[in-house]
Amino acid sequence: MPKAPLEQRSDDLQPKHAKAASPLEARKKKRSIIILAVLLAFLLCGVAAGCGYLIWQQAELDRVAEEMKNTPEPVVEQPAQDTADNRVENPIDFTSLKQENPDIYAWIHVPGTDVNLPVLQSATNDFLYLDHNKDGDYAIEGAIYTEMANNTDFSDPVTVLYGHNLQNGTMFSTLHYFENEDFFNEHDTLYIYTPGHALTYRVVSAYLYDDRHILNSYNLSDPTVRQEYFNFVMHPDSLLVNTRSDTELSIDDKIVQLSTCMSDTNHTTSRYIVTGVLIDDQPTY
Repeated sequence: MPKAPLEQRSDDLQPKHAKAASPLEARKKKRSIIILAVLLAFLLCGVAAGCGYLIWQQAELDRVAEEMKNTPEPVVEQPAQDTADNRVENPIDFTSLKQENPDIYAWIHVPGTDVNLPVLQSATNDFLYLDHNKDGDYAIEGAIYTEMANNTDFSDPVTVLYGHNLQNGTMFSTLHYFENEDFFNEHDTLYIYTPGHALTYRVVSAYLYDDRHILNSYNLSDPTVRQEYFNFVMHPDSLLVNTRSDTELSIDDKIVQLSTCMSDTNHTTSRYIVTGVLIDDQPTY
């Protein structure tokens, strides 16, 4: 028996009741395909952007770590005994630093840690250096900074310096060394340099603190409140604490408090505070 042509057999297999797709349905199908393609493209772009950001973030952290590693520690030479000028040479070149960023006004060095960094303060935005580096560029590591509530000459009873705690050990991360009692006992000094001054502080306490804003929570202009706060600093209600048992703060003392985050995920809203009291102010040139 002769076979039917292929075209004819194929047609015979089609349901007799089937309707050809209308032009409207065809357009809808085409539109759906285009939308899916666009969404896929956006998704791929988002993944690429996310990967790019993570790569940039790691590169920025590596750059900062290398920069901190290569920054020499400041050294102050004592003045000659046969001269009437008791000033010493300032180890920090503030002229060059201020040309890079006028917001740089001090330098902090904490021996035994990796903290050897400029200190900044914005005149318009207290949170600028939370996510901008010393050059004023957006950066995850931010910078060491103070808020406008503090003077930039460290004349306030309490000056609070803020810095991030990062996994690569940069910024204020190594302040957590003071959690170790032996380290705390062996490292009792930190230094802050400003144009014209080399300030020496004795580290007197280091402890876990809650998330209260220190300068906003206490009226430190009130002598009674200030003394009460100083008493708290030396006798904090904290399970993670080291203090100098031979030291008490008086109402006329000036302290700096270095504030950073905790690494422990159980204390994500807590702060770690290292406190130093001013013990020497050396004039510089």
